[in-house]
Amino acid sequence: MISTRKSVYLLLLGTFTSCTKEYITYENEYVTNQYVTNKSENIYNKEYYSTILSQQQEITEDIRAPYLKAGDTVAICATSNYVNELEMAVGKAVLQKWGLNVVEADNLYKQDGRYAGTVGERIEGLQKMIDNPNVKAIFTARGGYGCAQIMDLMDLKPMINNPKWVIGYSDVSVLLIALNNMGIESVHGPMVKSLTDELSNEQLRKTLFGEVDAISITTNNNCVKGTAEGRLVGGNLSMIYSLGGTLFDLNAKGAILFIEDTGDDNYAVDRMLTNLKLSGKLDYIKGIVIGQFINMTQGSDKTLEEIISEKVAGLNIPVMYGLQSGHDTRNLALYLGRNIKLEVGEEASTITFK
Repeated sequence: MISTRKSVYLLLLGTFTSCTKEYITYENEYVTNQYVTNKSENIYNKEYYSTILSQQQEITEDIRAPYLKAGDTVAICATSNYVNELEMAVGKAVLQKWGLNVVEADNLYKQDGRYAGTVGERIEGLQKMIDNPNVKAIFTARGGYGCAQIMDLMDLKPMINNPKWVIGYSDVSVLLIALNNMGIESVHGPMVKSLTDELSNEQLRKTLFGEVDAISITTNNNCVKGTAEGRLVGGNLSMIYSLGGTLFDLNAKGAILFIEDTGDDNYAVDRMLTNLKLSGKLDYIKGIVIGQFINMTQGSDKTLEEIISEKVAGLNIPVMYGLQSGHDTRNLALYLGRNIKLEVGEEASTITFK
């Protein structure tokens, strides 16, 4: 878990005032944000900002939970929107069909407005399953909104010595990013409510049982050819954007970035990618994997393909475009926080998990 310790330094550099925000993780101490303003002109100085970002430590830990096997106990936890028993029935049956013993968090069927219980109830429900050494994986019930509300009060430290798989996407990207920032692997994949597509279900099962080595798509015109190696990190673009400047800001240095999203305007994608570009994050990644962007609204904006192409132009890194991972019915599972080899060739684009 990321420490809440935060230091702010005031430095005088000639006519500049420099403010540094320092984030500290359990094995990695790194600075992620510095701005320098000229007192007379009140402008941002990119040179100082980029220098500080370049000092961010690349995460090298790879804490991997044991793969699942028949007979293991797994938990269903609700961190975001509320669910009912009927919505969980099909997904729960899928997990039991895999030979898993399924337990439920205390708050799973509670409701507080849109949420699966109060902040306290959601924290307690998830924390008990994190602390329980018999639970080998945590499947989140659904997304929506609310995971970020509990993050600063969660204790993820037990996951370092007793790692377990955490599975989810969308709003749960917040939790997956927090784990990846600690060097702990997670799985971006279907949540219990969305275990309705047989191919996606089987891909998730193979992922959790250690039967997946690679995933490929046919190279298309939106891909950028090349080869790169690094940790696969990321998730929902809106969640990545929302964590910027916080203690849970995604550490993507030296990594391969995965993004997906749903239900937004095209210009919002431009805004979020512009944020990643201006923050310097895109300057330090080694490749990009573009998942599904569905239910988007173009209006008078450029197409998503044009927007994304413009933002990655000049980075000179491989881009895999159109992986079926995200909010659509077909949602193929991915190991996040794991080192991969990304190969975008003439005919096929492939992620090989190490």
